[in-house]
Amino acid sequence: MKFSQAIAKRFMLGGKGAGPSRLTGWIAIIGLSVGCMAMILSISVLNGFESRVVNRIIGFEGDIRISGLTDWDRDLKEIKLIDGVKSVMSFQERKGLIMGRDNAQRMVLLKAVDPKMVSSFYDLNMMKWDKDSDLPQVFLGEMTARRLNLNLGDGVRVMSPIDHGSNWGIPRQIQCIVGGIFNIQVLDLDDKIAFIPTGVGQKLFVRKDGPDGLDIRLTNNAKIDRVSASIQNRFINAQINTWGDLHSELFGAMKFERIGALAVLSLIILVACFNLVTTLVLVTAQKVREYGILQVMGTSQRLVQSIVMHQGGMIGGMGIAGGLGIGLLFIIMQNVFGIISLPEDIYFTPYLPMIIFSKDVFTILSISLGMVILSSFIAAKRALMVSPLEAIYLEK
Repeated sequence: MKFSQAIAKRFMLGGKGAGPSRLTGWIAIIGLSVGCMAMILSISVLNGFESRVVNRIIGFEGDIRISGLTDWDRDLKEIKLIDGVKSVMSFQERKGLIMGRDNAQRMVLLKAVDPKMVSSFYDLNMMKWDKDSDLPQVFLGEMTARRLNLNLGDGVRVMSPIDHGSNWGIPRQIQCIVGGIFNIQVLDLDDKIAFIPTGVGQKLFVRKDGPDGLDIRLTNNAKIDRVSASIQNRFINAQINTWGDLHSELFGAMKFERIGALAVLSLIILVACFNLVTTLVLVTAQKVREYGILQVMGTSQRLVQSIVMHQGGMIGGMGIAGGLGIGLLFIIMQNVFGIISLPEDIYFTPYLPMIIFSKDVFTILSISLGMVILSSFIAAKRALMVSPLEAIYLEK
């Protein structure tokens, strides 16, 4: 093994006429570096934005949602005692209308919750109205407030057309004020949901008996599977969904987006591997007489093949190590210094988020090494196509 490595290094670095092979070698190294760096940076950005989206969704809905309980008051108390459960919020929800100025109206999902727990349970990034009022407060998304031209403290009417409040079929309306405006910037939630007090919900949703479900916040969301399994064991007939279950289509799309990014960026490495094959073929052509002499002296074809494979490994290793090293260094610098900034009102983060996991590095490393090994194997097969005697007399 040491012999083949020494010969491979000698053939790559020294010798007459090594210029063309050196040039293509450096092109292959740079190409592999750029490909690996592009892959690791792209995946880290996808991970960063996915993490922000997940945090926003969890902050807006909780870690686990339960529905289908029978005795809500008793079950709620029991759930609070389960290990890993931090807090629980019961809710009712129904489609309804928010009516603002000049008869402007917007259909949203009205979610009736305890108004005292809204700010502590949900992470809404909300501006609140700090003045007292006898009217109940409704919390609107920023986009809904813009559409209805509403500000903090403005009066609004809330109604649920599905639930008729009288025998004449006229929906019940309740006068409220805008007590808060929240900004989520994910999945258009700012324009889809409005929070109303539980008391208002009980008056509007006349056909509903008890809560529709419970939102559960965990002390550590990494234990979400264990806690959800524990709840399911205690309440067999209940329907339990994690935040991942509720948004499976979204995260499925993110997964395919990551796979697509890897596939497209792998083409850069593939092009670099073509240069790698060219480099190894050039080196073989330049050293064809030396390869012939080695075989006449008794060197096996397997050892000759090993020499070419080691040459490919040298080039590939330098390119992959350089690309991954530069990419990881940039990710660290971005997270520490925030080199690339973003408009926070659009991307809900002041800096470009970049997160990389060990499994991502392993995936990129596997793809890159796989292509390098395949390219080296192709070039090694090419080196064995010339017979030893032809090789000796070829450059004589």
